Amino acid sequence: MQRKDEILAKKAKLAELRRQREEREQRQKESGSKRESLLGDPSEGRASTPSRTTDRKELDSFIETLVGERVASGTSSPAGRKSRPSSMFGAGQVGTEIYEPASSGNRPPIQTASAGTQTLSTAPIETTLDQPPGPGPTKPKFEVTTYSKAVQTSDSWSPQRRRRSSGGLSDSERDQSPTARSPRASKRLSRREREREEELRQNLRREIEEELKAVKDLTLDGPIPTGPSKFPARGLTDEEVNAVTASEEFLDFVERSSKVIERALDQDYDVLADYALDGADVIDEDEDEGYGSSVGERGRRIKQVAQFYDERWSKKRMISDMCFSAKFPELLLASYTKNPSSPQDPSGLVQIWNMHLHSRPEYTFHSTSDILTAKFSPFHPSLIIGGSYSGQVLLWDTRSRTPLPVQKTPLTGASTGGHTHPVYSISLVGTQNANNIISCSTDGVVCGWTVDMLSLPQEYLELTTPPPSKTEDLSPTCMSFPISDPTSFLVGTEEGTVYPCHRYDRAGAKAGVDTRLRYRGHTAPVMSLDFHPARGPVDLGDLILSSALDWTVKLWKTRAPTSTAVATSSTSSVLHPATNNEQTVEPFIDISREDVVYDARWSPHKPGVFSSVDGAGNVEIWDLTVDIEVPVTRITPEVSRSIQDGYVAKSLDKVTWEEKEGKRLGVGGAAGVVTVFEVESELAGESVRNEEWTRMKRLVSRVEAGR
Repeated sequence: MQRKDEILAKKAKLAELRRQREEREQRQKESGSKRESLLGDPSEGRASTPSRTTDRKELDSFIETLVGERVASGTSSPAGRKSRPSSMFGAGQVGTEIYEPASSGNRPPIQTASAGTQTLSTAPIETTLDQPPGPGPTKPKFEVTTYSKAVQTSDSWSPQRRRRSSGGLSDSERDQSPTARSPRASKRLSRREREREEELRQNLRREIEEELKAVKDLTLDGPIPTGPSKFPARGLTDEEVNAVTASEEFLDFVERSSKVIERALDQDYDVLADYALDGADVIDEDEDEGYGSSVGERGRRIKQVAQFYDERWSKKRMISDMCFSAKFPELLLASYTKNPSSPQDPSGLVQIWNMHLHSRPEYTFHSTSDILTAKFSPFHPSLIIGGSYSGQVLLWDTRSRTPLPVQKTPLTGASTGGHTHPVYSISLVGTQNANNIISCSTDGVVCGWTVDMLSLPQEYLELTTPPPSKTEDLSPTCMSFPISDPTSFLVGTEEGTVYPCHRYDRAGAKAGVDTRLRYRGHTAPVMSLDFHPARGPVDLGDLILSSALDWTVKLWKTRAPTSTAVATSSTSSVLHPATNNEQTVEPFIDISREDVVYDARWSPHKPGVFSSVDGAGNVEIWDLTVDIEVPVTRITPEVSRSIQDGYVAKSLDKVTWEEKEGKRLGVGGAAGVVTVFEVESELAGESVRNEEWTRMKRLVSRVEAGR
């Protein structure tokens, strides 16, 4: 519309200039005729021609300064031939109309000369001047202008380009051209193509079903007769092949089948094994200290077995959380933060890696915000729960074809009882028939959700710092639930203190932070909390492991907050009275390291074994029944050759154990690389001797007595 208005304004300006020029010429003719009548010399009438030429030049120069473009002046034309100024409505190839006076009473032919390609590339302007027949110089009566705005290049015109886009045609040409289609017509065309492809697929399906039915009927009647077949074999046409390969069913089939083949090819089996050997040439893996193995006593080694990295999605992303599947131990979940160099990519990413599929992830899920934590649901193996930087709790389903969440909490925040700050910790508690999702954000809000409804939390708590703190603001960074009691939990905070909390009101304490007790020992933000799994003959469920940015790993002894006050006399060595009837608990084992410890997790089966990762990129395995000051093994991930380009060794932020057998250990960090280690029998495995539980219990009692 703006361009059209400019054109109309210029046309009006030119019309006014023509009118003024015609009036001048008329006055000059009248003055010339008067002089001729007074002087009686007819040659004087031609003396006005130079003045008209001068006026014409002045008019051309005025138009040139007004419009800003060069005007063709016609000074090289023969005498008696006049040239019109070129149109100023466009800057493409401008047509200049030249007309001559009629010599024999016939209508003069209209000729068009090209003025060349101008600086700007727009549509060509065609100006047609209709003049009545007759002798002598005539002037145009009206002007017809056609304008087209979609031609953006000066390249030669081709029919193929014209069929692809009708933007370079004028309105009349677009109406008359059979190849020019509007976007709606293109949509209709694509819809017709889809219908045609579906029709071809249906025909092929019907043909195959008829052939199968005929073969089945023949087998029921007796032996299949030999002779010409009613359904001869034929090849598919190109159109039929395209229709089949473009279908979603075919693409899904290829995706599933290729994954099955890759998993089968990854089976670790020595096809060249010679069972006739007496064992002299067989290499004992326990004695091999090759790639990915660490030095240590036999049975306490750790070996790197797999590494996962997606060049398309994992590049420049940090791993924020990791988790093995409880149902399928070969599946490993990794959540990632955003890639700062690719703002067009989804900010949040969750990938499911398969131990038997190294080339690509089994599943890839996205979100519009950074994923800070994610876990497999232990009650629904196909569901994945995640917490985002925007405060939303997200739910993905591996049975869904979409990579986006199938459910998510609203962004409205406090108005409906949701989160408005980043969610760094999520836990799934309860039983198979009655379970909840517990999420905790950095503003101290704890919400309870059900898988069936994420639009509104079933529970809502606001945690505040108990007195005598100067402020009530409490910023949780991690959360952990004991195995025996899903109604109470511990939260680690940015200030370094660990607080016990209750989901519901109970005797002596209200829902929220328990003001009677606090765990003080860390001097920096707490990065991880993990209750002991306690799956043996000795109850060790009151032990909790913590790591923080103060370069330490601490071991605490605690009970459910309701029974802590009763247990004061038995644990007086680590419980100290404080003001307002508040008691402070100190750790009974304090382990200092050489770098920041980002995560520490108990082994799911061995009572005294836990693992930790630090800012230097080290993975350490500890066995407290052997030594409480030095790890039994230590290893740094070795990057495979396929991802060495551009890789820089960075810190490890997360560690997780495979829970079913307890032999695999997954780690990841700032480089976005997922590494899986295999731990040998002395440090992992389901077979645990009762002696190990007894030694761990004696260690706890001995340390408590010494403090």
